[in-house]
Amino acid sequence: MNSRKIVVLVCVVLVTALAAGFLGGCASASKVDVYYREDVNTSASKVIAFPMLLWDGKKLSKADSYDNPVADALIGKKWTEYLGTENAVTVPRQALDTLPGAWNAIDTLVKVLDETSAVEQTGSLRRFLNAVGSKFGDGALAFALVTKSKEEFENAESIRVSMGLFDTKKLTWKWITHTTSEKGMIPIPYEKVVQDMIKASFDSLKEKSGGPVR
Repeated sequence: MNSRKIVVLVCVVLVTALAAGFLGGCASASKVDVYYREDVNTSASKVIAFPMLLWDGKKLSKADSYDNPVADALIGKKWTEYLGTENAVTVPRQALDTLPGAWNAIDTLVKVLDETSAVEQTGSLRRFLNAVGSKFGDGALAFALVTKSKEEFENAESIRVSMGLFDTKKLTWKWITHTTSEKGMIPIPYEKVVQDMIKASFDSLKEKSGGPVR
């Protein structure tokens, strides 16, 4: 091999390595915190997965206008993949408006997404749980919440996806994940970021639980 070919080869290798390092360094990185309770048993429960909802970290926001079909499809696919179609039910977004007191009840639940104590049972919450049970079957409720819409994400430095499995018998959370992603130098599509965060949430949950996701 002559010296000219060697120089060209070295240049190609260097450019490839630099590009890979640059792209890797600019991709969004996710940090996942997992809360998991061994004493809450939902292993035999059907999982009723709600569509992704927008919240500000404390309460639902723009609940009736936010729509993320890509994330909703991925969440439903993951639950079906882990549990089978007979054990996982995906609630269509439009169905939420047909459930009595749905938004207020869900707001009550997500307000305590960082707490380990049982949720106080109110009449509106019980009516909601009964309505969900009669329409979709009794089971644990799975929620996914995102802190930024697609438009808000364009000007944000970070985004968080929180997921949780709520035991309707003990009225407490079986598990909760909080996944935070910081923006890199190269823009990544909103849908891709959310997809990666959902996957990271499930992967970290499985590692914490030893495998089970319910």
